[in-house]
Amino acid sequence: LDLIEEAGFKYDSSLMARDLVPYRPQRWQVRWEKGNIAGSASKVLELPVSWYLDDFPPLAYTGANETMGDTETVLRRWKDIFDYCYNNQPNGIYVMALHPQIIGQAHHMIMLERLIEYFKSHEGVWFTTCEEITGCWEDDDEDRRLMALPDARGVEPMPSGYNWPARHACFHARDAAGR
Repeated sequence: LDLIEEAGFKYDSSLMARDLVPYRPQRWQVRWEKGNIAGSASKVLELPVSWYLDDFPPLAYTGANETMGDTETVLRRWKDIFDYCYNNQPNGIYVMALHPQIIGQAHHMIMLERLIEYFKSHEGVWFTTCEEITGCWEDDDEDRRLMALPDARGVEPMPSGYNWPARHACFHARDAAGR
């Protein structure tokens, strides 16, 4: 985050801390035993992505997925996410990751055309770029408050003898009698 801010980037679209709403990512100082400290928010606007709005996981053949995604199921999911955004997220954004080698296949293009027509059937939908969204973004009071916080970042050294996996286990073994 610091590197892209120092390089003069105005926005990023690689984080997933929120769905469908732009935000300013915060820096954090990680403290193993005392609780983390929230620091200032970045000047870089985050336009969040989601694996659910990426064409690769459901539509690409990787050998790991037993069947490639059914286009009707994928289309229904994408429409459902759009409907939620349209009806529940004022100033919401719908950022899709589309790969030409995946979405560009004929049967996927038919699905994409149907999705675009669905979007266009809704009043007020704006097809644009991440750069244009960033250009018209106005920080609200919460954004300004977070950007004004003191700087806090980094990870303090792990305490000696700190056994992270054992200390944070969420389960315990039981014997056959349930003890």
